[in-house]
Amino acid sequence: MHERRRELRVSTYKRGVIKFGASGTEVPCRVVDQTVGGAGLSVASTFGLPQVFRLAIDGESQTRHCRVVWTDNRKLGVSFE
Repeated sequence: MHERRRELRVSTYKRGVIKFGASGTEVPCRVVDQTVGGAGLSVASTFGLPQVFRLAIDGESQTRHCRVVWTDNRKLGVSFE
């Protein structure tokens, strides 16, 4: 398979939380890999997740604004904005 990422992907397996909506909905996730410009996430289900959300990653002080680039059942790729 041809690699399309511009930056080096680093396996992380960190815990994360997807945050969205006016009510402050939170969905736990696992950050399986990360680049400077985005990340691969694993979730229980991608159903109902918005295309744009904030991502809090364990060990990082600030949340990141994310846009979904691809989904596949329980995995999704996001770009950082």
